[in-house]
Amino acid sequence: MRSIVGYMVLLIGLFLSGCRKELCYEHDAHTERVEYMLDLTYDIEWEYNLESHIEWEQYWNEDFGVAYDSIRPKRPEGVRVHVYNEEDLTEIVRNIHTDGTTFYFMREGYYAVLLHNNDTEYILFSTDESTYYYATTRSNVRSAYSEEYMHYNQPDQLFGAYLPELFVTDDPEAYKKMEDEEGVYYVYEIEAELEPYTYIYLCQVMILNNKDDAGLRIEGAEGITLSGLAGGVDLFTRTTNAENLVAITQEDVKPLQQDRDLTLPDGTKAKGDIFAARVMTWGLPGVNAMERFRARASVEVEEKVNMQIGLKLRNGSVYVMEKDITDQLKQYPVGGIITVVIDSSEIPDDVIGVKPKPGGGFD
Repeated sequence: MRSIVGYMVLLIGLFLSGCRKELCYEHDAHTERVEYMLDLTYDIEWEYNLESHIEWEQYWNEDFGVAYDSIRPKRPEGVRVHVYNEEDLTEIVRNIHTDGTTFYFMREGYYAVLLHNNDTEYILFSTDESTYYYATTRSNVRSAYSEEYMHYNQPDQLFGAYLPELFVTDDPEAYKKMEDEEGVYYVYEIEAELEPYTYIYLCQVMILNNKDDAGLRIEGAEGITLSGLAGGVDLFTRTTNAENLVAITQEDVKPLQQDRDLTLPDGTKAKGDIFAARVMTWGLPGVNAMERFRARASVEVEEKVNMQIGLKLRNGSVYVMEKDITDQLKQYPVGGIITVVIDSSEIPDDVIGVKPKPGGGFD
């Protein structure tokens, strides 16, 4: 299921180099009005299915009551436009709105245009003299379940498009001639689809043998972390950095669902408990995941990607288990459903303990 959301942004161009002769022949005045119509669409998918992949509903447990549209990233509230003049590499930066805006644009020639949403909180943007543009995630000081890598917040959703060779012509045939109460004007249309730089994973944890004579052994999860993921992305090339980081999610963990009919990753049926979390990530490190996915090319990583789960035990403590999810991330490099199975009997009885009695005070 693919969803594209689009709107039109008006870029009104006043050419700085004087009158464009070809267009002036159509006018009585020497200062014609030229409008640039930037047609933006957004790819708000959260998982992608080619012929070799199975629809998400066959994996996701329906008992959570989560509708597909609620998982999608939201349409951005604003967009930042970077226009680079190829002659002198000067940069013009403007913030534009979904309801349209005026923009004093460019004269005839070749330009590079970078667009991305600007309504982010946890993303840091950086650049250098070579017009390198990069997005990373703010660090996270909360406790995590892996000490191997630096801990970072999940990134905000980030969309973008890069038009490396946008040619703006002064040929009147390339413009639509329009007229309003102010007179005749010309419209030049530019199309761009903003695709995600960030990828959503739904992590579902299935728990088997979760009851004994004392009741539930595992009562839920404090949080989930994914280690070995990228820490940012080059906005021009869409290649993630090679640094391995940890993405943390605590707020998005859903409550434990008990006694559910489960389909395990190997296809077998089982009765058990399940909980899940939605995690926003930069994806695997050192790759342009979308490019390789659409080319049906394999995605390789040098180090493992692990999921750490902070399990809430019935004695009130948190017990961390780690599962290797590298193969699943390689199969779904641009978002999807990641499933791990935990047999609670793997946790020793003396660690599980007993449920604390309510109340307190002194005898």
